[in-house]
Amino acid sequence: MSDNPLILPLIQDGTGQLYTSAHEVSALLRRLGAEWSGWSDTSASPVLDGPTVEVLVRALSGLADQIDVQCIDRRSLTEGTA
Repeated sequence: MSDNPLILPLIQDGTGQLYTSAHEVSALLRRLGAEWSGWSDTSASPVLDGPTVEVLVRALSGLADQIDVQCIDRRSLTEGTA
């Protein structure tokens, strides 16, 4: 595991609801994938096997890509109506 903690900056509104930016969420997903990649190293007793980790990392990356695309699309729509 990394020595750097995975931190997700949160903003709290007046009602106590917590929010974070989509950019932070997609960055967190990519960082998790990078962290997990180290779990299948070639040492004598890896935590997970390489193919399993690859599938998990691709799934996280795909979700991060989807979030990014949706945000770009939404931003394009809102900027186009101004």
